[in-house]
Amino acid sequence: MNTQNCKVGKVKFSLNEVLNLKEVEKNYIKFTEEAYNMLQLDASLSDFLYHEASKLRKIILNLKNAKTTDVDAAF
Repeated sequence: MNTQNCKVGKVKFSLNEVLNLKEVEKNYIKFTEEAYNMLQLDASLSDFLYHEASKLRKIILNLKNAKTTDVDAAF
């Protein structure tokens, strides 16, 4: 039997390869609008949606920072 090398943990993907910025921005807007609409009907659901939107906002900021870092590294 041949030995095999394990590459788990040795390959790193950038956020740009995994996530599409436009798609994440659409989801952020959708969650924010849904949270606002649910504010009067169900406060706990509204809080949950705002929390999910805030996580998406962090991802968006990380993606934008990664893009500017990639552009700066090219020069």
